[in-house]
Amino acid sequence: MDFQILDADYEIVDSSPVIRLFGRGADGKSVCCFVPNFEPYFYLKASGDLHVVARLIKDTFEQVKKVEIVEKFEPVGYQKTKKEMLRITTSLPRDVPEIRDEILKIRDVLRAEGDWQVYESDILFRNRFLIDRDLGGMVWVSAEGQSVDPSRYLRAGSTGSSRCENFACDASFLASGLKRVENLTIAPLKYLSFDIECLPFEGGMPSPDVSPIVMISFSFEPEYKGHKTLILLAKPAADMDGDVLPCKDETEMLNRFFEIFCEYDPDIIAGYNHQDFDIPYITDRVKTLTGKGEIINPVAGRDGSQIGYRRFGLLTRTELKGRVVVDALPLVRRAFSLKQYTLRAVSKELLNREKLDVPPLEMEEHWNDSGEKFRKFVDYARRDSELALELVLKLRLLDKYIALAQVSGSLLQEIVDGGQTSMVETLLLREFGLRDRVILPKPGDELSAERFDMSSDLKGGEVLEPKKGLLENVLILDYKSLYPTIMMAHNLCYTTVVTRNQDRPEGETIKPPSGGEFVPPEVYRGIVPSILEDLLNQRGETKKRMKRASDENEYRVLDATQLAIKILLNSFYGYSGYARARLYSLPLANAVTSFGRSNILNTRDLINNDIGKIVLRDSAALLLEEAGELSSQDRIVEISVAYGDTDSVFVQCRSGGNLSLEEVSLVGNRLAGIVSASLPDPMELEFEAIAERALLIAKKRYALWLFEPRNSGWESKIKVKGMETVRRDWCELTSITLNKVLELVLIEGDVDQAVEYVRKVVSDVRNLDPGKDAELIEKLVLTRTLTRKTDSYKNKQPHLTVAENLKKRTGVMPSIGTRIPFVITAGKGLFVDRAEDPDYVREHNVSIDVDYYVKKQILPPVERILEVFGVKMLSLDFDAKQKGLFDFEVKNSEVKNPEVKNSEVKNPEVKNPEVKKQEKIFSQRENEGILQEEKTQCLENGRAEQRSLFDF
Repeated sequence: MDFQILDADYEIVDSSPVIRLFGRGADGKSVCCFVPNFEPYFYLKASGDLHVVARLIKDTFEQVKKVEIVEKFEPVGYQKTKKEMLRITTSLPRDVPEIRDEILKIRDVLRAEGDWQVYESDILFRNRFLIDRDLGGMVWVSAEGQSVDPSRYLRAGSTGSSRCENFACDASFLASGLKRVENLTIAPLKYLSFDIECLPFEGGMPSPDVSPIVMISFSFEPEYKGHKTLILLAKPAADMDGDVLPCKDETEMLNRFFEIFCEYDPDIIAGYNHQDFDIPYITDRVKTLTGKGEIINPVAGRDGSQIGYRRFGLLTRTELKGRVVVDALPLVRRAFSLKQYTLRAVSKELLNREKLDVPPLEMEEHWNDSGEKFRKFVDYARRDSELALELVLKLRLLDKYIALAQVSGSLLQEIVDGGQTSMVETLLLREFGLRDRVILPKPGDELSAERFDMSSDLKGGEVLEPKKGLLENVLILDYKSLYPTIMMAHNLCYTTVVTRNQDRPEGETIKPPSGGEFVPPEVYRGIVPSILEDLLNQRGETKKRMKRASDENEYRVLDATQLAIKILLNSFYGYSGYARARLYSLPLANAVTSFGRSNILNTRDLINNDIGKIVLRDSAALLLEEAGELSSQDRIVEISVAYGDTDSVFVQCRSGGNLSLEEVSLVGNRLAGIVSASLPDPMELEFEAIAERALLIAKKRYALWLFEPRNSGWESKIKVKGMETVRRDWCELTSITLNKVLELVLIEGDVDQAVEYVRKVVSDVRNLDPGKDAELIEKLVLTRTLTRKTDSYKNKQPHLTVAENLKKRTGVMPSIGTRIPFVITAGKGLFVDRAEDPDYVREHNVSIDVDYYVKKQILPPVERILEVFGVKMLSLDFDAKQKGLFDFEVKNSEVKNPEVKNSEVKNPEVKNPEVKKQEKIFSQRENEGILQEEKTQCLENGRAEQRSLFDF
């Protein structure tokens, strides 16, 4: 049978572990494949007579099944010869963590000298099997074997009863042989989403110990018995739609929920925030009811296991055996930058579908109604599960993660939960094993903290000082996969670094600018460069197959695969400097970035000093020495590096007249070729795009009007970095204004028009009427995330003020992780105390603090762009109905860039005292009580980002 692996674990049968592989077959059947005779093991490096150590271990620990002397390389450092180590095999997987620390005490018993070290003692047993057998998540497997009764391979449940009667797989068999199969298709997976509705408790958040679940809605893909949706009710009801199933009470509804769940037998369990709310709530509610004598059978796993969850700090993880739990909320957060991540906002923005609304305080009234309100409540529940499933399927949120599982070998659930570290380590473990090299266990908290403190010694990429201003005809040249190709080109690896404690190679070594030594590939080809080379080749082949793809599905799978490979390629450098990595190496990470810095500086010198000019002649780009005698038909293009950042170089092209895109591209391709020829293989500089106009403001802050070559033509777009157009901590009007200003400056080349546009926006804000300008108020909404409980905040926050106001008015406190929308209203006192719910402002016609929005939201980021042309903030602060203090005359002046209209603002050298006073007040309002909290939140966001990349 051929099937695609969704999940893996093990059971203990007759005192031995049996691996279980769960999946979906090509024929659509769910599968459980049992694999016996795989044993847990780990390694020990010891000193002295290893035969004596082996006998003592065998005699001391009854868990040890056998001890063998093997030859292995140590994890880090170039080594000429292997060292003898002990491979210790235990009876059960749990024996490994039980004895790994105790075994090191044998050294004291023997009074042995030297360093003793345990290796590979913390690898999950299922992962150990997948790595050793070259299998992994979403990989296709061809299995030989015979059908078996699954009851033989199931332990009793938590209640002591057999799980066999609830075993959900269509087929179960004992494998006598397994072989990986190359198959691009995705098995016909079943998707199920669900959403629960609970009644608030005493006007507050529902609690599973007292608040009942009154409705559960399902959505299915494909259908379940002819239904796309089903809604279960915890009470009898008449004259309902065909997909509504009334039950006599909550207990019957919950039992029906689990029956449908297992009958449908889904592969993917979707929801929106169901990891943090719905699944824990159902689990805890079942415990409450069963504690009161109710009989509920909460089976949800394919093997008949019950639903459950575990909390790790603020994280919640659900494990449903044989299935993959996919919460759309964190996946949407990673994939899309939105102002709010409520289901309502996300569905409207990404699906163009409205979420139905029943206010929490009205739910009980709707539930107790028997007419239109009750039907609205049912429709509300149905829509929530529909939207959760649509987000996963229509946005194809899983495509990337499925491809990452296939390429890395990690299980899909690990990757969906954020396990980038596991992907890198799975690849390393597999390749280290093939090279007879062991790997260290994960570091403890103390060692990780030490490494984190050392991270300040890691220097990043080179950022060149930009030529500030508006430039024309700027080439964008990018280094293809810079850090991976540096590691390949210079053979940078844990296994090639020359250490004091290891062997020294003969001949020359590779010496990075940051220091240290690495052996060249002809002496020993590093494991990491080998993995990267294989991934790079896979990506190249995948892109070729994309061009030959015969249908949309094949193209989509291939595109997800090449993106997954790109992610993995760029993960190895970050992993080397990650404090919790098994193979942390600051010298390796510094070596990579130091070669990168040297590379970009050499490229700048090559372009500016060695090349300097390009001659365009008959559709060819020639160096001056190649061109020989120049004619009147030749075009000389002066080139110079205008900016550079880590892996990209901006090159300005100047000529006597206008240059066409085709002419500039000739220069770009020639420069890319010259620079690439100066780089070691496989490093390469690629011509990526042309910026007809580039606004360079500062390091890592610029805007480009880009033209990218596409299908024998050009595709244009504006690209922005480091500006408020893409930051969520500014109101929407800031983004709209900045985008329009950039469009006028970059595309139209008209700074005067940009100034007039800003003045009109400011005037509209200053004359805002809350009762009439609801659309404008919506554009002034700010959002911040409620990151913890309200009493944990050290300083007052605007979104905290709004959350507390909402609780007073509705009785419901927004949950942690919710982005709270707010606007700043007019009045006295700190602005954090004047934050208010936008709906409340509109309904009660509350005045807005227009000065705050003009001076702190709109004008500062606009000024950072327009000050390049001499425009100051005071000239932009305009009120059409109140000319006076801020109504300064704007006149044309000498143009800094001949091709662009410009403006010069005539401002008095000394500010009006009233202006200075107001600016001081606004500055105090912004800073008081919030700066420290902002720093804390930035740190938390940074840590959360680090966790999402490397910590799961």
